Parts: sequence; structure tokens; C-alpha cells
Amino acid sequence: MIKKLIHQAALGSLLLACISTAVAAEVKESKSFIGIGVTDGTKYESPLEFEPVFRLGAIFDEKHRFAANYSHGFSSGVTSIHFAYDYLYPFTDNGNWQVFGGGSLGYKFGLHDTNDWTFGGQTGIRYQYSPETSFDFGYRMFDTLDEWKEHELGQLGNIYISIDFTM
Repeated sequence: MIKKLIHQAALGSLLLACISTAVAAEVKESKSFIGIGVTDGTKYESPLEFEPVFRLGAIFDEKHRFAANYSHGFSSGVTSIHFAYDYLYPFTDNGNWQVFGGGSLGYKFGLHDTNDWTFGGQTGIRYQYSPETSFDFGYRMFDTLDEWKEHELGQLGNIYISIDFTM
């Protein structure tokens, strides 16, 4: 019963985070975006599984990015929803190439899995192809509160690529 309430509270708070991100994107110095990508999955859930990733977020002052991410592993049945913050740092004169790093907090649940909070961090490179389109190539390392001592460090990370479109 308690796990079900925690599950519902986590989903509700993440839904509110998505809505607040979209509403906050109306601020003059910000841009909202929607994106799609693919990740190589979490290796302790299955040997190797590519998972689709859907993203919704906003970039403030061209340096601070908030995004809500949803992914689902079809073989493992594990769904992950997390909210991430990234600091974007341009390393070219025109600012089209940026490195980013940040943290994330979320929740994972599945058919054959225990539900649990997730936490971690991510880093990568962002390329602003046009004013409306950007690409991310990143590495995310995360774990769960209950299982974090049961895995080797190499099992916790995943690589992802995504394309984002400004709304």
C-alpha cells in the first residue's frame, strides 16, 4: 500500500515538474523544447536493450536546462521517469557546441521489478544545429536508493543520443 502511494506521489510530482517546465518556458529569456532519443538501457536490468526516450524541458538564459525524461524498456518492462538539471557551457566562439553536466532525480518501476527512486548525474556534448534543432550525446550514471550497493560501477551508466526541437 505504501509503495503504491509513493509510486503515485512520484508520478504526480514528476507530472507537475513537466507542467511547470512548460509553463516556465514562457519566460522571456527561455526556450522550451520537446525531444526524442534512444539510450542503451540500464545494464543491470537486461544485458543490452535500446530504449526510446521522450523529453520535455526548457533552457533558461542559454545556460540552465531543466528537462523531464521518460523511457521504457520493452524487454525488461522497466519504465523510468526522471527530472534533470544541466548547466550548459559553450566551448566555441559562436556557442553552437556546448558541454553540459548536471544531476537527475526520478522514479523507476516495472512489471518484474521493485519500484524505486533513482538519482544520478549526466554529462555530454550538445550541438545547436539551428535555432530550432539541437542534438545531445551524453552519458548518464544513476542508481536506485534500495539497490545501489548491489551493482558494479559499470552497470549503472548508459549512453544516450537525442534530438530536441524548440517549441
